[in-house]
Amino acid sequence: MVSCAQYCMFISAPGCIFMTYLGFMIAIGSETVYVVPHSRIEGAFALFITAVLYAIFFAISYNSEYSQVQRQQNVDEWINSQEIREAELEMQDIPKQPKSNLQESAEQLPQ
Repeated sequence: MVSCAQYCMFISAPGCIFMTYLGFMIAIGSETVYVVPHSRIEGAFALFITAVLYAIFFAISYNSEYSQVQRQQNVDEWINSQEIREAELEMQDIPKQPKSNLQESAEQLPQ
């Protein structure tokens, strides 16, 4: 299942690339993209600003998605260390088993 952060990353990455491409095409005056001549610089600037916004949203989404993974790993490691510590403490609290009758009789035999 795709999370919201993954969807935003999926949309933001190509959006940033495409807006940067269009900004360069308009800035150099390419004939493949027609813009009214007096607003060419303003249009290119607006596209670059849009590309920066897409990049910011990509960074926020990436950080949100993959910092959760790291936090979950840290929590899992902490839980495991606590379980190991509790098991060690339980092992220390167990009283030593008394010797069985067979062991006592074996020790009493003359050698």
